[in-house]
This record gives sequence, structure tokens and C-alpha cells, in this order.
Amino acid sequence: MVKKFFKYLGFGILSVVIFFIGIGVVASINTVDKEAVFEPFIVKAIPKLATWEVTPFKELMSEQGYTSATSEQWELYVKKVAKLGVFQSVGKAELQNWKTLSPVGSSSVTYAVYQVPVTFDTGLAHIQLGLQSSDGKVEINSIKFLSDLLMQ
Repeated sequence: MVKKFFKYLGFGILSVVIFFIGIGVVASINTVDKEAVFEPFIVKAIPKLATWEVTPFKELMSEQGYTSATSEQWELYVKKVAKLGVFQSVGKAELQNWKTLSPVGSSSVTYAVYQVPVTFDTGLAHIQLGLQSSDGKVEINSIKFLSDLLMQ
């Protein structure tokens, strides 16, 4: 009787372990190579954003990201961050966080947050980008410019 109990208990524990290993394998199959997908996008996108026009923000951002503020708010934000000056170079993007969601019945979406050092003629600043990749398309979900100049 006790032997049978431990046999079933062992089988149950083994089933749970196999289940979680399977979930891990499926999740790793559906994720994108973050360095190959997000980092080239960042290098191309930042010079466009640093033109200090609203249009590149609208083109590069997801609909949800861009519509989180009104057109007037975007114009004010771009005017404020234009204090950073003329774009000079992009440093190595640092991955802060990421996750992949694989909903049933639709394609998986990988979200990532990067902090990117950017040099302007006024000095160094950082840009925090929230990115998403789905079906081979990369979009910006959120953007935040970080610099002491913007606190004045």
C-alpha cells in the first residue's frame, strides 16, 4: 500500500516537472533573438527620433504607445527634449527587462526595455525605450529621455 502511494506520488511529481520543462521549451522557441532584432532597430530609430519632429515618433511607435498622449502633448514633449541638441552618436543599448507572451490563437509578442546612452552636442543623455516585436515588426511602446538638461 505504501509502496503504491510513493509510486503514484513519484509519477505525479515527475509529471509536474515535465510540464514545466515543456512550458520552458515552448517559450524559448517563440522568443526572438533580442540582439539581432531590437538592437539594429534602436541604432536606426534614435537618429530619426533626434530630428525633434513629431512624425518619426508617430511612425516608429505602436498605435497604443503613440495614442497614450494627444498630438499637443507630443509636440510639447518633443519641444522639451529638443533641448538636448544635435544628435552625435548612439552607444551600446543595455537590455533592462524582457518577456515573451504567446497567446493561444495569435502570434507571440516579445517585449523588451532598453536603456541607450546617446551623445548630443550638449553632452550625454540616456533614452529608455520600451519595444515590442511581433510578426517581424518592431515598434516602440514607450520612450523616455533621461538627462539633467531636461530638469531645468
